[in-house]
Amino acid sequence: MSQSKSVFVAAIQMISGAKVEQNLRQAESLIDLAVTAHAKFVVLPENFAFMPKSESDRLQVQEIYGDGMIQNFISGMAKKHKITIIAGTIPISNQDKTKVFASCLVYDEQGECTARYDK
Repeated sequence: MSQSKSVFVAAIQMISGAKVEQNLRQAESLIDLAVTAHAKFVVLPENFAFMPKSESDRLQVQEIYGDGMIQNFISGMAKKHKITIIAGTIPISNQDKTKVFASCLVYDEQGECTARYDK
């Protein structure tokens, strides 16, 4: 009989505001707490890094896919803790300059983005 391996999942809830840096500090402390509780798979909520007051506010914090403060933060946290992170939604640039994608990105234990879903 084979032994099964348990994987602990943490679903993080947080109250996000309009300041990305402040939201990332909050996310960091919650990810650290989840890892302390032995989570190997962390799920962040939609808009975890930025809660806009209006849709046009997203244009101010949008990132190019593959680079940006939010993506670098999540990549670094995944790599640092050797965990998988589903990063809620992140405002990613779109070809239509008046809109952004609300992109859900998945980072593996090496900090690599392995999946992307755009809304």
